[in-house]
Amino acid sequence: MRKLIFLSAVLLCFASCANVTFVNPQPEFLESLTEIPEKYQGRFVFSEASDDTNEDVNIVTATTINGMSIASDSLVVKTRGNYFYVNFLDDKGNYKLYIYQTVHCLGYEKIYAIFPNIDKEQEHLFNVINDWSCNNGNQCYLLDRVSVNQFNLLVNSASTDEKIELKRLK
Repeated sequence: MRKLIFLSAVLLCFASCANVTFVNPQPEFLESLTEIPEKYQGRFVFSEASDDTNEDVNIVTATTINGMSIASDSLVVKTRGNYFYVNFLDDKGNYKLYIYQTVHCLGYEKIYAIFPNIDKEQEHLFNVINDWSCNNGNQCYLLDRVSVNQFNLLVNSASTDEKIELKRLK
């Protein structure tokens, strides 16, 4: 139960970083995983965390993220290339998306958490079915029927402010 509360707190904390939620788990064009690939498993901490105490460590196993099973509609994971997608069902029945990008080269590893956002100027590019004022004062959007091109735009247009580095613990 403590792990579930921690995962919820971490995800809610980062909810303020993203201003889009989705009707369906993203990306829609990929199948959900029943097992998390080994390259995404391990113990991780956000780089700005002061230490690696148990409260700051996120544990990913073959079938769980911080003790929460991926064998449910509440937590849906997908992968494509170097991207790992975690969809978390919120209390309104919509999915919040957390994207993790890994870069591997000659023993070098960088992992980033990416938080998709759109602004008023991009709104016409997406199928926005609802919008509201978020807790942080920004505009939030509920998106439906996200195409491959629209999804790639969300991922590739993330600014440096919308990315947070993670470290894998040994």
